[in-house]
This record gives sequence, structure tokens and C-alpha cells, in this order.
Amino acid sequence: MDKNLDKMLSLLVEEIERVEVTRARFGNVMNEIKKKIELSRFPALTSDAVESQFITQITPVRLDGLKIAGVDGGLIRKRFRSMDLLLTRAVAVVFEFMSTEGPLVEFYPDAFPEPNARLVLLSMSGPELDQLASLERMAAELKVTISALDQFHTDIILVDGSLFYHPRDRPPPGTVAHDKFQEVLALYRQLYNKIAKKQTTLVGIVKDSRSTRIVNTLGDILPHILRDPAIYELMQGVDYRWLLKVSRDGDLLDTFLEEGERTFAFRYSGELPQNSNSLHNDLGVYASKIWVTYLKTARDDLPLRVEIMVKSDGEEGIQQLNRTLSAILPLSYQHPEYGLPSPIVEADARARISNNEARLIIDRLMALSGLTYSTLEKRRSRNPFGG
Repeated sequence: MDKNLDKMLSLLVEEIERVEVTRARFGNVMNEIKKKIELSRFPALTSDAVESQFITQITPVRLDGLKIAGVDGGLIRKRFRSMDLLLTRAVAVVFEFMSTEGPLVEFYPDAFPEPNARLVLLSMSGPELDQLASLERMAAELKVTISALDQFHTDIILVDGSLFYHPRDRPPPGTVAHDKFQEVLALYRQLYNKIAKKQTTLVGIVKDSRSTRIVNTLGDILPHILRDPAIYELMQGVDYRWLLKVSRDGDLLDTFLEEGERTFAFRYSGELPQNSNSLHNDLGVYASKIWVTYLKTARDDLPLRVEIMVKSDGEEGIQQLNRTLSAILPLSYQHPEYGLPSPIVEADARARISNNEARLIIDRLMALSGLTYSTLEKRRSRNPFGG
């Protein structure tokens, strides 16, 4: 058995080495050519791109006088024998940067808010319950974001995660989760409408994106770029087609994006499935106003996917995008291996619900209801023989 395990691990090591070697060689080539790539040469392949430059350098700015908020939410789900308990919490952290001192920090609804609890007594399938839990967290985050917009005059509000719902978050009609989804859609509309009337820039920070939008673009345009003999010579021996098939945007961009560089921006709507059910009524208009780019904020961390709701198209939108990223960069300099903006880091720490906190809430529920753990917990949770 040990020999079989060693053989299997050796094969895995070979596969990992192949990926890393190919990534390094591909990154070296892209570093040579990335600033020469003009997307305007490929209009049919890059129709949702809003600019022609493939790479843009962002210069950080001083934050004096800016007020920047971060919003994040936490979720814990506890399963019992005949019910499920959903605990959610969302927090907004507002940094006001002064000229001579550190930032003044405010919180909404407060520094350590109590989690919201929902008991789900209905018989629901596992996938529907997963959707409901996710939607409960989304609703909590959207409500706090909307309230923060009303309570504070912020220049930028950073939300942990995407600015648009994912198609997988849309439950089928006639379900409990679908009713919650309708509430979330209404909150999205309310948020988008408020942002349109304010000077605040709304930004989504996605730290672990699984998107392949940039990968697909490179797969489309590289065969044309490699018609240049000099570039073809550089790429000789690099199996870039295979690498693109096994890569996501963040992994691939990490091979050639330098700190402070961003990719071209494209419309969020270009990533959505092209069918009538992919967008919900008027929300499709907002999807085209959300621009997406990848920004390398820390030397040894993957690039962040950044989604920004722009006020205008064209050059004005690009200027708004660059100004916003110029403020995000200095917020993300805390550690070379962790490039998340500090308001998001602080909001995450305060919104996260620990297992100990969940246990205290359940203990209190038991005390008030008179029920016991043996009554509520599933059989496998109270197995006296372990396992």
C-alpha cells in the first residue's frame, strides 16, 4: 500500500512541477509582451472590454480627507434533528483618513453587533437550504451597505464579494428560498438606485474568484498575437494552450502582473449567460454599469478581482476606475502576502461568527426553550462511540 501511495504522490508531484514550470515560462513571455497588446486589434473577440490597453499601471494616492467604508458578513448554520438555525451578521467599518494622524474609525450598526438568528422548521432539500443560507447572508450585507450609505458620507464603499448575484443563487419559483431571493433582488435595486444618486463609488472586492474571463480572452487573442515571428519565438516550447485550460484568472495573472498593475476592464454583463433567464428584469441594465478588472495589490498575493459601479461610460468611467484603484492600493499595503484592503479586513474580523459564539447562542436557546442537546442534535452528532 505504501508503494502504491508513493507512486501516486510521485505522479502528483510531476503534475505540479509541470504546472509550475509552464506557469513560470508563460509569465516570462507575458512580461515581455503584455504592454504591447492592444485589444482594439481584436474587436470581435473583446467586445465587452471598455478600453484597448491590456495592462495599466496604477499610482497610489494619499488618502487624506477620504472616507472609505468596508462591509462584510458572517454566516454559521447549525443543523439539528428537526430544524436548522441560521446565524448571520453584517458590519460596516468606516475609515476617515486625517492629514496627520491615523484614521478615525466608526462602525455600523455598532462595533460588535449581535448576530441575527433564523430558525428554519420547514422540510427543505440540502441545496435549497444552502441557497437560503447564502441569501440570508447576502440580505444582511445589502441592508448594512444601504444603511451605511445613508448614515455616512463615504467616498468609496468596499463590499466583500461581488456586486451582482450569481445565477446559482437564483432558486426555482415556488420555494422558500425563492421568496428570500425576491427580497435580495429588491435590496440590490435599492442599493443601485442610491449609488446612482450619490457621489459614493461602490466597489466589490472578490479575493478568491473562480472566473476565467481573462484566461478565455488570452486563449482567443494569443493565436493572432503569435503570428509575430519575434513573439512566436519567445513562446516556443511553452504549452500555453494546456496551461489556459487548467488555469483560473487569478492564478494565471499572478504569473505576470506586477504590484500596482491592473488588467483591462470589461463589463460584468459580458460574463453572464446569454439567455433571457440569466438576468432579472431591470437588473440587466446595472450589470453593464459594473466594470471588472484585476489589480495586483501585494507582491506575494494573488491579484484581486475588483468590480466597480461606474457613473459614466467611456473615458470618464476609466478615470473613475483608476482614481478608485489608486485609493485601494495604499489600503492594501499591510502585508506583502495579503493584499486585501484594510476596511474589508476589519469588517471581516467583526462580522465573523465564531463557533464559541454560536455555542453560546445555542446554549441560551436551550435554556429559554427547556430543550436539551439530546433532543435537538442529530444522531451522528451525539454518537457515544465517536466517528
